[in-house]
Amino acid sequence: MQKKSGLAVRLKALRREKGVTSQVVADAIGIKSATYRRYEIDTKPRDEVYVALADYFGVSVDYLMSGKDHTGALTAADSEEYKTASSAGLTADEALLLRKLRTLSSSDFEEVMKFIDWKCINGQQN
Repeated sequence: MQKKSGLAVRLKALRREKGVTSQVVADAIGIKSATYRRYEIDTKPRDEVYVALADYFGVSVDYLMSGKDHTGALTAADSEEYKTASSAGLTADEALLLRKLRTLSSSDFEEVMKFIDWKCINGQQN
């Protein structure tokens, strides 16, 4: 038997904690029940479904994807901004990174940018 992904385990645990069926979750986020059940087995949802699931369960997208909860994580309250990022070809991780960068002070932002530049230069040398 194949081991379930972290996402599948988290979704099932969140659903059970909420005391609802997979049909209830599916109806709440506007997808078919069979589609949601596949997420609890091992299928990864589309990026916009992560946002809907995070909103429904009251967790961050980051938590669903990695099991770690960070402040400033993307939630459905940001769905319009997220849709714009998604249509621009950004992944959920890229959109989350941009959102977090926006919360930094100017000096912290510059420090992060210098680090990214350094990583890009050193990464090309390897």
